Amino acid sequence: MQAHLFSGEPPEPMLAAGRAVYAAAFGQSPYHEGPEQADGFVARVRRYASERDGVRVVIVTGDEGPTAVGLAVLARPGDWWRDRAAEAAGDDAAKRWMGELCVEVVHLAVHPRAQGRGLGKLAHDLLIAGSPAPTAILACNPVAERAHRLYTNRGWTTIAEDFQTGGGPGGSLLMARDI
Repeated sequence: MQAHLFSGEPPEPMLAAGRAVYAAAFGQSPYHEGPEQADGFVARVRRYASERDGVRVVIVTGDEGPTAVGLAVLARPGDWWRDRAAEAAGDDAAKRWMGELCVEVVHLAVHPRAQGRGLGKLAHDLLIAGSPAPTAILACNPVAERAHRLYTNRGWTTIAEDFQTGGGPGGSLLMARDI
């Protein structure tokens, strides 16, 4: 197994590997995302690499191919998603967890065939290690039990429930942790 950490956009073969993991992980329940969302992941990585600070992409590969992927960026006041998170969390929690700089964990996914082997922990830890930000935030589907368990076991706490940024049904858990 090899873990690859990129500051910015990874080379095309690595980005394709990340897309494959994203498609497999988010294609299953409870997400049921399709190929267009996996393409959206690739587009998001490319856009963030050119527009955002502190972009980190982790791709874990092994004998069976790509197994885990993660994307994180630095977030500041004025960033669209971070501002939605601050509003949902409320003034005190936003000040505590988001401040002037935090890490936004955008995506973390493990291929279904590789889940339960600690690869999510590895990708998670690489995404936030050595960050200049003191805290991190993310959104977690409330019925994604494995993801929720990973995050709580890595020190995340829920700071808002029913967090919504899109027009879809149901909300996410907004979670935060110190780095």
